[in-house]
Amino acid sequence: MTIPSTHTEIEQIYLAAELSGCQSLCITSCQSGDGVTSIATALTERYLLAGHKTLLVDLNIYNPSLEDLPLQKSSGDTNSTKWVSHAKTGLVFTGVTAPTTQSKTIAYRDPSHLSKVIRRWNEEYERVIVDTSPLLQINSRNIPAQTVASSCDKTLLVVKGGVTTNNQLQTAITLLQSGRVSLIGSILNLQDQPTLGQELVRQLKRISFLPKRYKKKLEHQILASSFLSQSA
Repeated sequence: MTIPSTHTEIEQIYLAAELSGCQSLCITSCQSGDGVTSIATALTERYLLAGHKTLLVDLNIYNPSLEDLPLQKSSGDTNSTKWVSHAKTGLVFTGVTAPTTQSKTIAYRDPSHLSKVIRRWNEEYERVIVDTSPLLQINSRNIPAQTVASSCDKTLLVVKGGVTTNNQLQTAITLLQSGRVSLIGSILNLQDQPTLGQELVRQLKRISFLPKRYKKKLEHQILASSFLSQSA
């Protein structure tokens, strides 16, 4: 899923973060596939369009999305930033890829250490966007999302419409509330949910007694309606 950086919802997130004085933003979700990476990359683009020197950090060990660009010299610093590319879209950012060694992963799990690292990034960059592992994807390899959230100024929670259950959402919120986390808001991802118009068209096709020409006319009118273009 690719989200344009000028999308209305991205603009709303950008404004909310800016008005709150947020310099480092953690973006997380309940489970994998909720759309965190798409939002993180789109928001990073939005900050860059606004002229902010922005760093995109991938701490989602469960499903890493950033890759180092080849032919770059390594400074040997485990926290060094470099040019990275988004694996699926090929977009290039200044960023930090997900840690690949156990020692680095364990270090990032320490809230005090991670806070120091993010503060160093804040000294060099005007804005820092952090993509994390899902809150409910807890295992021995991941960096807990609530640890990352507590180290950032603000946190954004992404929820997948029609997939995330009430119990999962409540568990995620409880995990965030257990630490020093400032939740700036939540995003409801409705990508996989049909609009009201699409659902009506689906039901219309099941009506056998209507002539095809009437069905086609009704389908066109339904899909052209701005009101019915909202998700069901």
